[in-house]
Amino acid sequence: MPRPRRHRRILIKPPIKCFKPDIESDGLIKVTLDEFEAIRLKDYHNIKQKKAAEIMGVSQPTFHRIIKSARSKIAEALVEGKTIILKGGDYITDRKRYKCLDCQFEWISPKKEYEKCPECGSENITMIGEDIIPGRITMQRGMGRGMRAGPPRACKCIECGYEMPKTPGVPCRSEKCPKCGGIMCAAD
Repeated sequence: MPRPRRHRRILIKPPIKCFKPDIESDGLIKVTLDEFEAIRLKDYHNIKQKKAAEIMGVSQPTFHRIIKSARSKIAEALVEGKTIILKGGDYITDRKRYKCLDCQFEWISPKKEYEKCPECGSENITMIGEDIIPGRITMQRGMGRGMRAGPPRACKCIECGYEMPKTPGVPCRSEKCPKCGGIMCAAD
């Protein structure tokens, strides 16, 4: 019998949950939030793989599999002009966070106290959040099992942030923003 799957730690949920090409596209690519976090740590913040795996609370081989999957999905979406949706996955968010006062990088501490910033090596860091309620974590499992399941209730413009109620039976991606004419995506 296989081991139960461990939840991956993420620090920041993406502010934008949908990326759509400016042409009409039929395909959707789902990038999970743990894959987004791996891309954010490794590619955007340029943190070494070993340190990024530690921040997410996974082993280095698991981190490699997560980032390989994310890069493959993003490449497919870019090459084939598909929409990228950021949602779901097995993850937890942690309230115990640190912030570097020099480079403004924020990260979580899964197991230990930090003395230096994992990004720039500065010792000028501060703890910006702690678990106030022991054992209280937010778990997300994607679609179903009663956790925010069902269709979205609103559509949000990916360019200006305008939100409007969703029309039943009409996908948000086929709507245009009445303010700026931008592309709409489902919003929770």
